[in-house]
Amino acid sequence: MKRVLVTGAANIGKAGVATIVYKWGQEFDSEKLVYDYLMQTGMPERRYTEAIKNKGGRIYSPRRPLKGIIKKLRWINHILRDNYYDTIHINTDTAYIAAVYVYIAKRNHVKNIFVHSHCTQVDDSDSMMRTLRTLAHYLARPYICKNTKLYLACSEMAGKWMFGEKRVHSRKYKTIYNGVEVEKYIFNADIRKRYRNNLNLDKKYVVGNIGRFSFQKNHDFLIDVFYEVLKIKSESVLLLVGEGEFRDQIQEKVRRLGISEKVVFLGLRNDVPSILQAMDVMVMTSRFEGLPVTMVEAQMADLPCVVSYSITKEAKYIDNVQYVRENDPAVWAKKVIRYEGIKRGEHFEKKEKSCFNICNAAQELSHILTCGRNG
Repeated sequence: MKRVLVTGAANIGKAGVATIVYKWGQEFDSEKLVYDYLMQTGMPERRYTEAIKNKGGRIYSPRRPLKGIIKKLRWINHILRDNYYDTIHINTDTAYIAAVYVYIAKRNHVKNIFVHSHCTQVDDSDSMMRTLRTLAHYLARPYICKNTKLYLACSEMAGKWMFGEKRVHSRKYKTIYNGVEVEKYIFNADIRKRYRNNLNLDKKYVVGNIGRFSFQKNHDFLIDVFYEVLKIKSESVLLLVGEGEFRDQIQEKVRRLGISEKVVFLGLRNDVPSILQAMDVMVMTSRFEGLPVTMVEAQMADLPCVVSYSITKEAKYIDNVQYVRENDPAVWAKKVIRYEGIKRGEHFEKKEKSCFNICNAAQELSHILTCGRNG
C-alpha cells in the first residue's frame, strides 16, 4: 500500500475542489493507495474525518490557527520532514501556491511531485490584487512545470492556465475530469415531488444555482438574469445554494429589486442531489471555471443548463446545455425559460461508463499516482 500526501482538501463538503479530492480518496483501493490530507485550515465535519480514517488515511492539521506565511511554511516543512513521503499530489488554482508546496517537497526529497490545476483565472474581486496575483502565477509557472512529474488538470482550459498550451498537448499531460457518484444524481420523480412540496415550489418554474458567493461565480449578473426571467414567466423561483463573502451583497440587491419572495437562499446543504431534482434549469453565470462539479451533477440528473461561454465545452455532457456568449440579461432569460416539462431520467448506462463517473476518474488518477506515469 502506498501513501500519498494530498493538498487542496480544506473545507470538504463546502468547497468543490476539496470535495472532489476527498471523493477520490474514498474511491481508491486502500490496499494499493491511501491519501493523507494536509489541511492548514477548514477541518471537515466529523463524518468526513471518520470516513478518511476508515480508509486508512491521516489528517495533518495544526492545533491552533497559523498566523503569517512563515509559520505556515514551517508547519508544512515539519510535516514533510517528520513523515516520509515519496509522492505529493498538489491540487490548486494558481502556480504560485503550487510553487510553495513544490519547493518544500523538493527540500524534503519527495521524488514524485504532481501538480493538478483546478481553475483558469485568479478569483479576486479587487482588480489590482487580481492583476498582481495573476503576475505571480505566470512568474511561478516555469518553476512548477519544471518540477511536476506530469501536468494534471480538470480540463484542458485549466491545464493551459497552469502549464501553457504547448505542455497540454504533450505526452506528460493528463485531464482527470471532476467526477460524481452517478447513482446519487439519477432523476427520481418521487424525490422531485417531495422536495418541491417541502420548498413550496408546486407549479413554479424553478431556476437554480449552486456555488460559492464569490467574484468567480458572478451572482450579481445571475440576479439580473432572473429579474428578466420574471418579466417573461412571473411564477418563477430562484434557488441559491451556497455561502460566501458576497452573500449579504446579493441579498441586498434582491431586496432592492423587490423580488425577495422569488429568491430562496438555502445556504450550504447536504442534500444537493435531491435539490437538483426539484429544479427545472441550472443557470451558471460564472466569469471563469476549471470544470464545474455542479454542472456535472446537474447533467447527471438530466437537468438542463444555461451557462456562460467562459465555461469549458468539455463540461457539456447532455444535449440540453446552452452556452451564452452575450452579456445581456434579457438574452439569457429567453434561453432560461425554454425547459418547462422536459423529459428527465435517461441514459444511466452511458453515464455510468463516462469520464464524469468518479469511479472512473479515481481509477485513472490512482494509476498515475502509484505508477508515476501517464497511460
